[in-house]
Amino acid sequence: MKTSHLVLSILILAVGLTGCAGSTSAGQPAQLRRVSLGVGYIPNVQFAPLYVAQKKGFYAEEGLDVNIEYGFEDDFVALAAQGERDFAVASGDQVILARAQGLPITYVMKWYERFPVALLLGPGQAVSSPAELAGKTIGLPGFFGASYVGWKGLVYAANIDESAVKVEDIGFTQAAAIQQGTVDGAMVYIANEPIQLRNEGLDVSVIEVSDYLNLISNGLVVGDKLLQADPELVQKMVRATLRGLQYTIDTPDEAFKIVREVIPEMTDADAPIQRQVLDASIELWRSQQPGVTDRQAWQNSADFMRDTGLLQTEVNVDQLFTNQFVTAK
Repeated sequence: MKTSHLVLSILILAVGLTGCAGSTSAGQPAQLRRVSLGVGYIPNVQFAPLYVAQKKGFYAEEGLDVNIEYGFEDDFVALAAQGERDFAVASGDQVILARAQGLPITYVMKWYERFPVALLLGPGQAVSSPAELAGKTIGLPGFFGASYVGWKGLVYAANIDESAVKVEDIGFTQAAAIQQGTVDGAMVYIANEPIQLRNEGLDVSVIEVSDYLNLISNGLVVGDKLLQADPELVQKMVRATLRGLQYTIDTPDEAFKIVREVIPEMTDADAPIQRQVLDASIELWRSQQPGVTDRQAWQNSADFMRDTGLLQTEVNVDQLFTNQFVTAK
C-alpha cells in the first residue's frame, strides 16, 4: 500500500487499464459502463487484485469497464468525494481526515486486513520491542502519510517515550539510509524495503504496527453522492473487486502472470523480487471475513488520531464506513 504524496522518480499521468469486454446472449458485445478508480502510486504488483479483476473479466461480468488512474491518494479521496471520480483506494486514516474536513466519502470494502507499515531495524540492532528504542535514530519519509501515521500509532500503542528517540525526515530513502547506517531504523512498507534489503544479504528485523494497534488500512471508497444515487453500481464494484482479491490469494502464480502482462517493463531480473512482494502483500490481505471492516477498529483509529493530535475534531464513526455491499447476498 503506497499513500499520499510519494516522491516519484517518474511522473505517470492517468495510466488507463481497461477490462475485458462482456457479451450479450446473442454474442454481441455488451455495453459496459465506464468507471474510474483512483489509486496511489504507480502501476505495481501490489494492485494485482485489480488487474486480475480486469483481465479475468470480473468487472466486465458486472457490466463495468474499470479505468485505473495512478496518482496521490488524498487527491483521489477528494475527487471521489466531489463526484469527479467514481471510486478510490484509500486508507482509513485518510477517510477519517476527509470526514473531519467535511468531505462526504465512505469506505465500502476492506482490502488490507493488516496495516502494511512497520519499523525496519538495520543489522546489529538489538531491539525486540518498541520499548527498547530509546537512544535510537528512526528515519521517516516525511511527517505525513501512512509511514508517519504508523510511527505515531506505534508510539501511542506501545507507550514509547518519543522524546527519547531521535526522529529524522530522510525522504523516501529508507533502504539506503539503513544500508549506509545513517539511521538505526526506518518506517517502511512491509512488502517493500524489508524484501529489498534481505535480497541484498542484510539481516534486518521488522516490528509491525498491526501487532500493537489495529488501524484501518486500504480499502475501496466512494463519494456519498454516488453511493446514494447508484448503490447498485457500488455493489457491482465491490463484488467484482472482492472476486479479484480472492482469486489473487487463491492463484498467485496466475495472478503474477497477469501482473507481468499489465506491467511489461518488469524484467526477468526484477520478477523474483516482485513475486516476493506479491506473496508478502497476500499475507497482508488474508482475512477470515474478506471485505468486512470492524466498527471498533474504526473507533480505535479515530481515538488514536485524536489523542495524538492527528485529528483536530470529532468524527461520527458510523459515517465512515458501511459493510452493506460486502455482506449483501
